[in-house]
Amino acid sequence: MNVRQLYPVLWTAAFLLSAYGTYLLVRSLLEVEQANPTRDRIRALIGEADQLLKTLDEQRRG
Repeated sequence: MNVRQLYPVLWTAAFLLSAYGTYLLVRSLLEVEQANPTRDRIRALIGEADQLLKTLDEQRRG
């Protein structure tokens, strides 16, 4: 097989690989996170701690 005859095969393979990579990237970006009550509770606790720190800081200044 001649090198010139390989070009269409190489270009087709490159196109298919890049299309598959793009598909995987878009699919991973559009994937919705599943509900995780533990993660949600941790985020809520962090938010409460931040609010308490702000309140304490305001009381020290006031």
